[in-house]
Amino acid sequence: MFILLALFVFNSNSFAQSDSNNEKSSGIHFEHSSWEDILSKAKKENKLIFIDAYTTWCGPCKMMAKNVFTDAEVGTLFNQNFINVKLDMEKEPGLSLKSKLNVTAYPTLIFVDSNVNIEHKAVGALPKADFLKFGKEVLGSAMKLSDYNEVYEKDGISNFKFLVDYLKMLKSAGENAKLKQVVMTYFEKLESAKLLEKENWELFKEYIHTIENKAFLYLLKHREKFEATYNAKEVQDKIYYTCLRQGNQLCDKQESGKYILNTERKIQLIALLEKYKIKDRAKIVAYSNISAARNLGDWKAYVNHVSSNLKSGLIDKSVMSLYNYALPVNRATDNKELRKEAAKWCDMGLETENINAGFKNAFVTLKTDLLKQD
Repeated sequence: MFILLALFVFNSNSFAQSDSNNEKSSGIHFEHSSWEDILSKAKKENKLIFIDAYTTWCGPCKMMAKNVFTDAEVGTLFNQNFINVKLDMEKEPGLSLKSKLNVTAYPTLIFVDSNVNIEHKAVGALPKADFLKFGKEVLGSAMKLSDYNEVYEKDGISNFKFLVDYLKMLKSAGENAKLKQVVMTYFEKLESAKLLEKENWELFKEYIHTIENKAFLYLLKHREKFEATYNAKEVQDKIYYTCLRQGNQLCDKQESGKYILNTERKIQLIALLEKYKIKDRAKIVAYSNISAARNLGDWKAYVNHVSSNLKSGLIDKSVMSLYNYALPVNRATDNKELRKEAAKWCDMGLETENINAGFKNAFVTLKTDLLKQD
């Protein structure tokens, strides 16, 4: 993942996210007025505001700016129907609006009214066809995010189809807190035995990712029933990856940006792994220790955990994993002993049978950096 991200960021530099593209008559015209003036214009013209919430370093943002916002058909739809604005979320007024608009990933594409109430929203770069569909949804009779929110606040979960569609909408909009709330409310009210029904099992697999809920505990207590009803590996994998995800979230981020270990959550996880004899529980603990040490910036503990678990065979030794183990050490610490140890993981990668040229070059470069003398 680190390699792909690095390559993507490097390649994305070739795309110019300049306002000159936006001035072309064939594409979207983005306003350059103050935020207050944009709100006033939207109110006066009775139009929604389309916001491209971006950052200057975001590759997918640049791709949309180059390939989608400049399209003639896109320009016609958006220029005729909306007030369009690009907001750099690391500068004002983007910084002040970030929390209100619940922007946590880039790009986030948002429609708001003149009072900055969210009407519709999507997270991630959309190809032209999907972007046009997104724009037409907010103009037409189709249910948009604000409509789903209104129905939910008024009637709750009116029926299962509404629930499924609402969760999909929340997911695509990046409304993760609301999504979690809706999912938890549904499964808390659901009669436990109904979790075995296929539609609820599919929903559970898709949206339940923590161990701290009634539904997951029911699964653990009745694992044999689930394995008899569905594919046993499917059930075991759901349990494993849910516990693994919990293990990777043992640290809480503070306002300062630093992390602290949530000891209570760690104790709860380990107790649950042992109580229910979760398959590969030692591997889950190994990965959780690595993740916690990294988040805490305890690089000595991180290196020790990785090396000992590689030696015991508990953690993955694929070239991608080995590279990802070593890369943060190179970035985060000047300790020569720790860097030498991480260089050994590069050697393990280079010894991988049939390693391709791309990975080989990446390992050689990383190892050289790790062993470089000041």
